[in-house]
Amino acid sequence: MKRFKNKLLLFLMSALATWSAQVSAEAFGECPTEAFLIQDKVANLYGVQLATGYYQKESPHDWGEAKMNALAFNIHDRYLYAYNYHYGTIVTIDAQLAVSPLWLTGLPNMGFYVGDIALTENSYYLYRPGASYGLYRIPLDPTAAGYLTTQQVANGNQINLSIYDMAFHPDNGLAYSVDRWGNLWAIDVVLGKTEKISNVGQAGTFGAVYFDVNANLYISRNSDGHIYRVNTQWDYPIAEFFAFGPASSNNDGARCALAPIISIESPTTDFGDAPDSYQTSIGSNGPRHDVGDGSLFLGGSVSGEPNAYAVNGLEGSDNDGVAFVTNFEPGRNSITTVVASAPGYLNVWIDWNRNGLFDKDERIADAEAMQAGPNAIIYRVPNWANVGDTWSRFRLSSQMQLEPVGGVGDGEVEDYEISIIEPNVVVHYHPSEQGWNTLAFEDNWPLKGDYDMNDVVANYRLSTVTNEDKLLRITLAGRIVALGAAYHNGLAFRLTGLTRDQIDEAHITFTINDNPVMASPLETGRDEAIIIISDDLWDYVTAGEQCRFYRTEQDCGSNIQMEFRIIVPLINDVDATDLAAFPFDPFIFSAPNQERGYLFGEAPGRRYEIHLQNQAPTEAFQENFFGRGDDDSDATLGRFYVNEHGMPWALDLPYEWRYPLENMDIRYAYPNFQTHVQSNGALDLDWFVVEQSNSANTFE
Repeated sequence: MKRFKNKLLLFLMSALATWSAQVSAEAFGECPTEAFLIQDKVANLYGVQLATGYYQKESPHDWGEAKMNALAFNIHDRYLYAYNYHYGTIVTIDAQLAVSPLWLTGLPNMGFYVGDIALTENSYYLYRPGASYGLYRIPLDPTAAGYLTTQQVANGNQINLSIYDMAFHPDNGLAYSVDRWGNLWAIDVVLGKTEKISNVGQAGTFGAVYFDVNANLYISRNSDGHIYRVNTQWDYPIAEFFAFGPASSNNDGARCALAPIISIESPTTDFGDAPDSYQTSIGSNGPRHDVGDGSLFLGGSVSGEPNAYAVNGLEGSDNDGVAFVTNFEPGRNSITTVVASAPGYLNVWIDWNRNGLFDKDERIADAEAMQAGPNAIIYRVPNWANVGDTWSRFRLSSQMQLEPVGGVGDGEVEDYEISIIEPNVVVHYHPSEQGWNTLAFEDNWPLKGDYDMNDVVANYRLSTVTNEDKLLRITLAGRIVALGAAYHNGLAFRLTGLTRDQIDEAHITFTINDNPVMASPLETGRDEAIIIISDDLWDYVTAGEQCRFYRTEQDCGSNIQMEFRIIVPLINDVDATDLAAFPFDPFIFSAPNQERGYLFGEAPGRRYEIHLQNQAPTEAFQENFFGRGDDDSDATLGRFYVNEHGMPWALDLPYEWRYPLENMDIRYAYPNFQTHVQSNGALDLDWFVVEQSNSANTFE
């Protein structure tokens, strides 16, 4: 009985001493974004920015603390905890780095190098592999039963993992770790059970592991300091290289798992500016540099930002370190000047093939040494470079080997949009470099229908690039202005005079609303070169509330919802004279599986086409559709898509035309139209201008 009283007295004295120490101690700030790292036999504490791997020693020179491990951040009281080998027990570390031992009941006489504090309860979990050891729980809440009493949750036979640190998930209450072979484990610390989730693809001693608020697990490998990110929400998580961190034979880490890894209020991280297809943002593991030291950067300054795009457009870009001296011409050398604030290493990529990625063969500077001040780099633009606008990425750091993604502890990244051009080329535009023509279709052909010429209305712009009379590429750009049709229509251009095998299909660039379209627009199964913009334009636009059609009824003027751009490169040695004159051959066709009226009896699909007046149909058209209804086509006379009075079903107007309202016959919107047609174009040449219209009958 006396022995029990003595033990109780010692426990109470320990608890009182612990409480007194923490009353005078200072807790860390609310859930800090940085991570903490303990290294060395005489322990040192480091602060680590996981986003970049930048680290600095926080502990003073005279700290002199013995080796510590199993480092943990306690969100319940905002202190660090660790197992201290000098005291043989766990200790608290406050914001002033004062170390205070906690005297426990029942703690095995052994060292612990794996541990973390749960988020769902104020309890410290320690683990040591081996049959005689296992997983232990230590309540840290002074009001809890068993406060500072060690309880074994599972022995080493139940849990036998070769792990070196663990971290608690921010949401599900499980602890996670990656073993020496790269296996990701989830540990149920309540039931004492484990589950292998996947192999993350990286092996080694991961002595420091951390979570962020988005359930990303960060693992730091002792041997090289590389930090990898593992998204535990994936079905089969893998490790992606994330940043360069500190290497050590003795690592143990901790952080607040409820915090993002970059401070929103005072970021010290620099990001690039390219679109996120280039993996620019933190979510895409974009390139980032810690600018806390501020001694190594490009140009005259560098600024911190919590993520890509967070500064640009608000305070302006800090891109000022790169100047392009020459143009970018395939097959020729190019010169660029790079200004460095101090000596460092430069890595540069240019997206030559314009596929929205920086590929391995697109690196133009590989750890090239830079001196303080301006530096000239010379590189060759490859012959296969794809002409047009693209992006480049410049990274300066004291770290030699960098990839276009991932974090590093110093320097700066700058992304620039550039243009690849051919030498000695001639560009022809239709109608002009900035102007638009208008296509307008009445889709009731071969019936006259309401003849309002607004069933498909599109603005378009075309261009060709030639070099010494050889056709290099064709660009088709446009936007859908109106759909006044109950029928569903597709839109296409036939590149009249060219065959399909003259098109370099593999390098066609196709975007709708600035988003890449992966499917080729070059129609299959044809000898002719036909570019399909859409099989059904209604897939891209909406009429709006209480509107039947798209931008043809008053008060149904929703914004332009579909814009397209297609760059069609040609194979070598295509004569420019082979291609027909502008506007080539634009046409609409019936969308797949859509009925077209009683004259056809079934869904005609691609067999149904409407072209401009006197333009022959493509090889896909069904010839016996001519002559039905009001159509008066005669192939022997070169007469197509007109009625007996010469009235067409399609128009090409030389500017952004104001088209008729829904169900408004074009002759009531533009009174001079019929005279112009019946005179074979000799009279009323300006019939389509606004001044000649009945504006009450046109859409604004």
